Amino acid sequence: MHSETHGAPEARSHGRRNPFAGPLSAPLWAKAHSVPSTYPDTFDYGIYDRLYERFGDQQPRGGVVYKGTMKLLEAQDCAQCFHRFEIDTYGRGCVHNCAYCYAKGALSIRRYWNEPIPFPIDIAAIRNIFATVFETLKPSKFRRILERRVPLRLGSMSDAFMWMDKKYRVTLELLKMLRFYHYPYLIFTRSDLVADEEYLRAMDPHLASVQMSLSSINRELTRQIEPGAPAPSKRLQALQTLAEHGFWTTVRINPLFPIYPDGYYTDPHFDHTKPIKPFHFFSWEMLEVIAQHKVPTVVVGMVRLYQSNHRFMRQALGYDLRSHFADDVREERAALHFSAAETSYYYIRIRELCAKYGLRFSTCYIGNDAMGESFQRYQPLWSNRADCCDAVGNVSAFQTTCASLQRSSFIQLAQVAPGT
Repeated sequence: MHSETHGAPEARSHGRRNPFAGPLSAPLWAKAHSVPSTYPDTFDYGIYDRLYERFGDQQPRGGVVYKGTMKLLEAQDCAQCFHRFEIDTYGRGCVHNCAYCYAKGALSIRRYWNEPIPFPIDIAAIRNIFATVFETLKPSKFRRILERRVPLRLGSMSDAFMWMDKKYRVTLELLKMLRFYHYPYLIFTRSDLVADEEYLRAMDPHLASVQMSLSSINRELTRQIEPGAPAPSKRLQALQTLAEHGFWTTVRINPLFPIYPDGYYTDPHFDHTKPIKPFHFFSWEMLEVIAQHKVPTVVVGMVRLYQSNHRFMRQALGYDLRSHFADDVREERAALHFSAAETSYYYIRIRELCAKYGLRFSTCYIGNDAMGESFQRYQPLWSNRADCCDAVGNVSAFQTTCASLQRSSFIQLAQVAPGT
């Protein structure tokens, strides 16, 4: 275990000497060990000191430690989501830097996006929470939800499996904690790191469902729009590796970018004689390729572009995608949407292709029409009505979802908008 020496006083926790003496590592280790626990802590808290030293007198706004923990999302457009109990192991940015990313749009406005890098979570706080809930009778605002073992979603405003975690290892440490406490979790990622041998050893197929975001198999367009993310081929290979190790995997085609302008397939008045520039990010052939990599489930969610993301997309592509959206499209919540009719066409056709290739099908709660309506409208298309993410019934530890929660019981955890 790495030990920093910065002249900090020696600290003990429950009779155990603190092996760290750095300005950040010493108090973080003490926090982690302030609750008696049988969890074997081998984490190198010195990573925080080294980050601190890297910036010296020019410390980033917000510091080098991301202060977020777990949260239960309660924003109006995600209140129906089955898996909205979530955690980000990195905050204030993501190296994948996808142009369409909601988090990039929201945090860029506040100058919190990759300025200068994403920062690792306070892993000591997470260890403290789990030890408190599962190894003591002490009060915790997380006790009721954790004791019910509501699955925890890894990844929301950032990707937990960015390759920088090989250096900082906070995601790896969280995986070890979840396995130790036998806690179910759902991974949202765009990274092949999730199938790295060291991470596979830390995971448990009885606890985990792994969802890989893959909106395209077009390598060139992916490089333009998701410049920091691993290539589609690497993600597909990671999915196959995970499947071969017994993990339940899913491809998230989310966001789904339609190939042609809104109304191409469903508007009887659409002018098919005018020149059309197809957007070949998504392709129908994707479904067969996904099936070839031993993936059982596909989850689809239509694109929704906020103003800032529309600008980022224009910068990435060199042209404006607004022409793909109908002139009279409702810019609900200042976001560009596709019509319900065109959305339904894509969902139904993708579902048919899924059936052809032996894939299960579902849609994400983020629909393309009025808030809440898309959830009920497309739920009959799901292969698994009990779970939009199709983990319940397929991953043994998934026995409940956020759909079973009564909001009044968990108001302390609720966050209307994710913080920094």
